[in-house]
Amino acid sequence: MTVAQILADARIQGRKLEAYPDGEPATEREAFAVQCEAAGLTGWTQTGWKIGCTSKMAKDMLRADGPFPGPIYAERTFANYGEVPLNNKAIRLVEPEIAFIMARNLPAGDAEHSVEKVISAVASVHLSLELVNRRLPGGLEDGNMWNIADGGCNDAFTLGPANEVLPAGEYAALELVVSKNGQPETVGLGINALGGPDIALTWLANYLNANGLALQAGEVVTTGVVTGLVYVAHGDEVTSSCAQCGEVSARYK
Repeated sequence: MTVAQILADARIQGRKLEAYPDGEPATEREAFAVQCEAAGLTGWTQTGWKIGCTSKMAKDMLRADGPFPGPIYAERTFANYGEVPLNNKAIRLVEPEIAFIMARNLPAGDAEHSVEKVISAVASVHLSLELVNRRLPGGLEDGNMWNIADGGCNDAFTLGPANEVLPAGEYAALELVVSKNGQPETVGLGINALGGPDIALTWLANYLNANGLALQAGEVVTTGVVTGLVYVAHGDEVTSSCAQCGEVSARYK
Protein backbone atom coordinates (compact mmCIF):
# COMPACT_ATOMS: atom_id res chain seq x y z
CA MET A 1 0.00 0.00 0.00
CA THR A 2 1.33 3.44 -0.89
CA VAL A 3 2.03 6.20 1.62
CA ALA A 4 -0.76 8.27 0.06
CA GLN A 5 -3.27 5.42 0.45
CA ILE A 6 -2.28 4.89 4.09
CA LEU A 7 -2.73 8.59 4.85
CA ALA A 8 -6.03 8.76 2.96
CA ASP A 9 -7.41 5.74 4.85
CA ALA A 10 -6.32 7.18 8.19
CA ARG A 11 -8.08 10.46 7.42
CA ILE A 12 -11.32 8.79 6.33
CA GLN A 13 -11.32 6.56 9.42
CA GLY A 14 -10.31 9.35 11.83
CA ARG A 15 -7.45 7.14 12.93
CA LYS A 16 -3.97 7.92 14.26
CA LEU A 17 -1.30 5.64 12.83
CA GLU A 18 0.82 3.67 15.29
CA ALA A 19 3.91 3.78 13.08
CA TYR A 20 5.22 5.83 10.19
CA PRO A 21 4.69 4.34 6.73
CA ASP A 22 7.78 3.30 4.81
CA GLY A 23 8.94 5.94 2.37
CA GLU A 24 9.31 9.34 4.04
CA PRO A 25 9.14 12.15 1.44
CA ALA A 26 12.63 13.49 0.82
CA THR A 27 11.65 16.95 -0.43
CA GLU A 28 8.80 19.41 -0.08
CA ARG A 29 7.77 18.85 -3.69
CA GLU A 30 7.58 15.10 -3.07
CA ALA A 31 5.63 15.64 0.16
CA PHE A 32 3.13 17.90 -1.63
CA ALA A 33 2.71 15.29 -4.37
CA VAL A 34 1.85 12.69 -1.71
CA GLN A 35 -0.62 15.15 -0.18
CA CYS A 36 -2.36 15.70 -3.52
CA GLU A 37 -2.49 11.97 -4.25
CA ALA A 38 -3.95 11.25 -0.82
CA ALA A 39 -6.58 13.96 -1.30
CA GLY A 40 -7.76 12.26 -4.47
CA LEU A 41 -7.81 8.85 -2.81
CA THR A 42 -10.15 9.98 -0.01
CA GLY A 43 -13.01 10.41 -2.46
CA TRP A 44 -13.92 13.55 -0.53
CA THR A 45 -14.73 16.95 -2.07
CA GLN A 46 -11.91 19.45 -1.76
CA THR A 47 -13.37 22.94 -1.34
CA GLY A 48 -10.14 24.91 -0.96
CA TRP A 49 -6.88 25.22 0.89
CA LYS A 50 -5.35 25.95 4.27
CA ILE A 51 -1.94 27.54 4.65
CA GLY A 52 0.20 26.22 7.48
CA CYS A 53 3.17 27.84 9.19
CA THR A 54 2.49 31.43 8.17
CA SER A 55 3.37 32.65 11.69
CA LYS A 56 6.71 32.52 13.48
CA MET A 57 5.04 30.66 16.35
CA ALA A 58 3.79 27.93 14.02
CA LYS A 59 7.09 27.66 12.15
CA ASP A 60 8.97 27.29 15.42
CA MET A 61 6.54 24.65 16.67
CA LEU A 62 6.79 22.56 13.51
CA ARG A 63 10.48 23.33 12.89
CA ALA A 64 9.47 24.45 9.42
CA ASP A 65 11.39 26.70 7.05
CA GLY A 66 8.29 28.31 5.62
CA PRO A 67 4.58 27.94 4.81
CA PHE A 68 2.88 25.01 3.12
CA PRO A 69 -0.64 24.25 1.83
CA GLY A 70 -3.16 21.60 2.75
CA PRO A 71 -6.64 20.68 1.47
CA ILE A 72 -9.96 21.69 3.03
CA TYR A 73 -12.80 19.19 2.58
CA ALA A 74 -16.56 19.65 2.46
CA GLU A 75 -16.90 16.50 4.58
CA ARG A 76 -14.97 18.17 7.42
CA THR A 77 -16.47 21.68 7.17
CA PHE A 78 -18.98 22.61 9.86
CA ALA A 79 -21.54 25.39 10.20
CA ASN A 80 -20.81 28.59 12.10
CA TYR A 81 -22.08 28.24 15.71
CA GLY A 82 -22.35 24.51 15.10
CA GLU A 83 -20.76 21.45 16.70
CA VAL A 84 -17.46 19.91 15.57
CA PRO A 85 -16.74 16.30 16.59
CA LEU A 86 -13.42 15.59 18.36
CA ASN A 87 -11.38 12.43 18.16
CA ASN A 88 -10.11 11.30 21.56
CA LYS A 89 -6.64 10.71 20.11
CA ALA A 90 -6.53 14.04 18.25
CA ILE A 91 -4.24 16.93 19.12
CA ARG A 92 -7.39 19.08 19.55
CA LEU A 93 -5.73 22.36 18.67
CA VAL A 94 -7.81 25.22 17.24
CA GLU A 95 -6.32 28.04 15.16
CA PRO A 96 -8.27 31.32 14.71
CA GLU A 97 -7.61 32.60 11.19
CA ILE A 98 -8.70 34.92 8.38
CA ALA A 99 -10.04 33.31 5.21
CA PHE A 100 -11.00 34.29 1.66
CA ILE A 101 -13.39 32.93 -0.95
CA MET A 102 -12.22 33.37 -4.53
CA ALA A 103 -14.34 35.11 -7.16
CA ARG A 104 -12.31 33.93 -10.15
CA ASN A 105 -9.51 31.61 -11.16
CA LEU A 106 -5.85 32.60 -10.88
CA PRO A 107 -3.97 30.59 -13.49
CA ALA A 108 -0.26 30.94 -14.04
CA GLY A 109 0.90 33.89 -16.11
CA ASP A 110 4.16 35.27 -17.43
CA ALA A 111 5.08 36.55 -13.95
CA GLU A 112 4.11 35.81 -10.36
CA HIS A 113 0.82 37.29 -9.17
CA SER A 114 0.99 40.51 -7.17
CA VAL A 115 -0.93 41.00 -3.93
CA GLU A 116 -3.16 43.55 -5.66
CA LYS A 117 -4.02 41.14 -8.47
CA VAL A 118 -4.81 38.33 -6.04
CA ILE A 119 -7.04 40.51 -3.85
CA SER A 120 -8.87 41.71 -6.96
CA ALA A 121 -9.83 38.05 -7.55
CA VAL A 122 -11.38 37.64 -4.07
CA ALA A 123 -15.16 37.52 -3.54
CA SER A 124 -15.36 37.80 0.26
CA VAL A 125 -13.40 37.82 3.52
CA HIS A 126 -14.24 35.65 6.53
CA LEU A 127 -13.09 34.64 9.98
CA SER A 128 -12.39 30.93 10.35
CA LEU A 129 -11.46 28.28 12.89
CA GLU A 130 -9.23 25.39 11.87
CA LEU A 131 -9.06 22.26 14.02
CA VAL A 132 -5.57 20.81 13.66
CA ASN A 133 -4.81 17.11 13.93
CA ARG A 134 -2.07 14.74 12.87
CA ARG A 135 -2.76 11.22 11.68
CA LEU A 136 0.87 10.26 12.09
CA PRO A 137 2.64 9.19 15.29
CA GLY A 138 4.39 11.71 17.50
CA GLY A 139 3.88 15.45 17.60
CA LEU A 140 3.77 18.33 15.14
CA GLU A 141 7.51 18.83 15.49
CA ASP A 142 8.30 15.32 14.21
CA GLY A 143 9.30 15.96 10.63
CA ASN A 144 7.72 18.68 8.52
CA MET A 145 7.82 16.67 5.28
CA TRP A 146 5.42 14.27 6.98
CA ASN A 147 3.20 17.17 8.08
CA ILE A 148 2.92 18.34 4.48
CA ALA A 149 2.20 14.83 3.21
CA ASP A 150 -0.49 14.51 5.89
CA GLY A 151 -2.53 17.33 4.36
CA GLY A 152 -0.93 20.08 6.41
CA CYS A 153 -2.26 18.46 9.61
CA ASN A 154 -5.77 19.84 9.09
CA ASP A 155 -8.81 18.09 10.52
CA ALA A 156 -11.94 20.28 10.59
CA PHE A 157 -12.94 23.75 9.46
CA THR A 158 -15.55 26.34 10.43
CA LEU A 159 -16.18 29.42 8.28
CA GLY A 160 -17.73 32.66 9.49
CA PRO A 161 -20.01 35.01 7.51
CA ALA A 162 -18.92 36.83 4.37
CA ASN A 163 -17.57 40.38 4.57
CA GLU A 164 -16.59 42.95 1.97
CA VAL A 165 -13.10 42.68 0.50
CA LEU A 166 -10.62 45.22 1.88
CA PRO A 167 -7.89 46.79 -0.25
CA ALA A 168 -4.52 45.06 -0.33
CA GLY A 169 -2.37 46.17 2.58
CA GLU A 170 -5.21 46.58 5.08
CA TYR A 171 -5.28 43.01 6.39
CA ALA A 172 -2.15 43.17 8.56
CA ALA A 173 -3.90 45.49 11.04
CA LEU A 174 -7.00 43.33 11.54
CA GLU A 175 -7.29 42.31 15.20
CA LEU A 176 -8.85 39.00 16.24
CA VAL A 177 -10.17 38.61 19.78
CA VAL A 178 -10.70 35.01 20.86
CA SER A 179 -12.61 33.56 23.80
CA LYS A 180 -13.08 30.02 25.11
CA ASN A 181 -16.27 29.22 26.99
CA GLY A 182 -17.00 32.93 27.25
CA GLN A 183 -13.66 33.82 28.83
CA PRO A 184 -10.86 35.80 27.12
CA GLU A 185 -8.31 33.43 25.61
CA THR A 186 -5.99 35.18 23.14
CA VAL A 187 -5.71 38.09 20.69
CA GLY A 188 -3.64 38.63 17.56
CA LEU A 189 -3.13 40.71 14.45
CA GLY A 190 -3.31 39.78 10.79
CA ILE A 191 0.34 40.71 10.35
CA ASN A 192 1.24 37.44 12.11
CA ALA A 193 0.19 35.49 8.98
CA LEU A 194 3.21 36.00 6.73
CA GLY A 195 2.96 39.78 7.12
CA GLY A 196 -0.76 39.81 6.32
CA PRO A 197 -3.45 37.35 5.16
CA ASP A 198 -3.45 39.00 1.72
CA ILE A 199 0.28 38.28 1.44
CA ALA A 200 -0.30 34.68 2.54
CA LEU A 201 -3.05 34.25 -0.06
CA THR A 202 -0.70 35.59 -2.74
CA TRP A 203 1.99 33.14 -1.64
CA LEU A 204 -0.47 30.27 -2.11
CA ALA A 205 -1.59 31.45 -5.54
CA ASN A 206 2.01 31.50 -6.75
CA TYR A 207 2.93 28.23 -4.98
CA LEU A 208 0.06 26.39 -6.67
CA ASN A 209 1.01 27.82 -10.07
CA ALA A 210 4.60 26.65 -9.55
CA ASN A 211 3.25 23.15 -8.92
CA GLY A 212 0.97 23.04 -11.96
CA LEU A 213 -2.20 24.00 -10.08
CA ALA A 214 -4.25 27.17 -9.61
CA LEU A 215 -6.72 28.78 -7.24
CA GLN A 216 -10.25 28.34 -8.56
CA ALA A 217 -13.39 30.48 -8.31
CA GLY A 218 -15.42 29.42 -5.28
CA GLU A 219 -12.50 27.95 -3.38
CA VAL A 220 -11.93 28.96 0.24
CA VAL A 221 -8.45 29.70 1.56
CA THR A 222 -7.69 30.03 5.26
CA THR A 223 -4.40 31.81 5.76
CA GLY A 224 -2.92 30.61 9.04
CA VAL A 225 -3.18 31.31 12.75
CA VAL A 226 -2.79 34.97 13.77
CA THR A 227 -3.42 34.58 17.52
CA GLY A 228 -2.17 32.21 20.18
CA LEU A 229 -3.12 28.55 19.87
CA VAL A 230 -6.31 27.33 21.56
CA TYR A 231 -6.36 23.79 22.97
CA VAL A 232 -9.84 22.37 23.44
CA ALA A 233 -11.53 19.54 25.30
CA HIS A 234 -14.96 18.00 24.74
CA GLY A 235 -17.64 20.64 25.29
CA ASP A 236 -15.42 23.70 24.80
CA GLU A 237 -16.73 26.57 22.69
CA VAL A 238 -14.30 28.85 20.85
CA THR A 239 -15.35 32.23 19.43
CA SER A 240 -13.22 34.57 17.32
CA SER A 241 -14.36 38.10 16.51
CA CYS A 242 -13.04 41.04 14.51
CA ALA A 243 -14.57 44.52 14.11
CA GLN A 244 -14.29 44.32 10.31
CA CYS A 245 -15.07 40.61 9.84
CA GLY A 246 -17.79 39.64 12.32
CA GLU A 247 -17.67 36.46 14.36
CA VAL A 248 -17.07 32.74 13.98
CA SER A 249 -17.80 30.20 16.71
CA ALA A 250 -17.73 26.42 17.16
CA ARG A 251 -18.41 23.98 19.98
CA TYR A 252 -16.12 20.96 20.04
CA LYS A 253 -17.87 17.82 21.20
